[in-house]
Amino acid sequence: MSSSPHEETPENFDSNALQEKKIVKVSTNPEQEKNSSSSGHAQQMKKNYLWNTLGSMMNAAASVLMLMAVTRAMGAYAGGIFSLAFAIAQQLQVLGHFEIRPYQATDMRERFSFGVYLSTRIVTCLLMIAGVIAYATYSNGKSFEALLLIFIASLRLFDSCEDVFHGMFQQRGRLDIAGKAFFFRGLATTVSFACAVMVTGDMLLACMLSFVASSVVMIALNILPARSFVSLKPHFQWKSMTQLLITCAPLFAGSFLLAYLSNAPRYGIEEFMTKQFQTYYSIVFMPSLVINLLSGFVFKPLLTDLADRWSQGHKSAFLRIITKGFAVVALASALTMAVAWPYGPELLSLIYSVDISSYRLELAVLIFGGLLNALGVILYYAIVTIRMQRFIVVGYGCAALFALLATPSFIQRWGIMGACILYDSSMAVLAFVFLIATLWGLRRHAAHTHTPPADTHN
Repeated sequence: MSSSPHEETPENFDSNALQEKKIVKVSTNPEQEKNSSSSGHAQQMKKNYLWNTLGSMMNAAASVLMLMAVTRAMGAYAGGIFSLAFAIAQQLQVLGHFEIRPYQATDMRERFSFGVYLSTRIVTCLLMIAGVIAYATYSNGKSFEALLLIFIASLRLFDSCEDVFHGMFQQRGRLDIAGKAFFFRGLATTVSFACAVMVTGDMLLACMLSFVASSVVMIALNILPARSFVSLKPHFQWKSMTQLLITCAPLFAGSFLLAYLSNAPRYGIEEFMTKQFQTYYSIVFMPSLVINLLSGFVFKPLLTDLADRWSQGHKSAFLRIITKGFAVVALASALTMAVAWPYGPELLSLIYSVDISSYRLELAVLIFGGLLNALGVILYYAIVTIRMQRFIVVGYGCAALFALLATPSFIQRWGIMGACILYDSSMAVLAFVFLIATLWGLRRHAAHTHTPPADTHN
């Protein structure tokens, strides 16, 4: 049952809509009004792209820089501990997100109020914390590594907490505010952690200091600006919250399985190899993040436009946005490979103070896997937009089952190369299933569109 339509109050007004109303009152020239509106929209889109790109780049760079600080200050073994802990933290972070953001950003009719989104996010973040503590104590007992895991995971908690504000900003056409907050909070988290590790050589202390710095920036750049758009009072309307969680459950399940897919090679390395190889794999994996980064900052700003085109029935414009994403990802992959193949291992060895010069082929294999992953991200957004999200679980489930069954044989037989092939194969399975689901959804929509209305007369 959807909530009633919102009135335009201080809690939910759209600043862009308000500006347009002001223009209507002032302008008497329809052509001038149209040009002014188009110019304002274009300028806002540029700001959205700029800050979303910077925020996405900072998010991608965070793990790179934090791992670099750990390996340079504490060595490859410590880097392996950090890499695994960070991977587990990312796995459980999905519980905090619950993949509500894609639905929230495309909720153009505001089926759920921000108060419901906020209260639901509070619950999922508490569940994330409980999951982190449970996993840490189960896997490591009352040990230092358990405590370290909890604190590293706490740094990922900020991503889940602030994401509900970012979804609200994006829903109102102000992705620039979200991107700016994402950039500076990520910068604060990364710089404070890296500097503390380099100075103290203590990851636990670095996590504590980074937590404080991140909290200050999140309040200043997310919570305070949000007060100008909505009321920050959570609405614990359990019926609406349950409906929201049920609606996003397929997205959550899919995202949780995706986190497993991304981390399956690391879990296999942890089981069959040593901590040093965990570090080697993490370093070689870094260039593929360039492609994953592009898939994010190209498509997040277009997500609202994608929803608009679909809701308005502009199927050709919808497909053009998808095709544009494919082209950008292909170009990014080619450029990344052109740089990484001749220079990648030497540059990465220099940056991390760890010799990976013998892993050039593995590097190339993972870049191709980054291409497959990025294509899957684009198709994921398409599936969400056309409201076929139940098929996301099918795609992730097929790929996760493949990864689960293939991990032991791939890594025991081929080592790090096996981990790289495992990643590529899993992403290929995922992208293929998503492609089939998207094509089927488009075909079904076309069939329904052309179906003549039923005769209601007896």
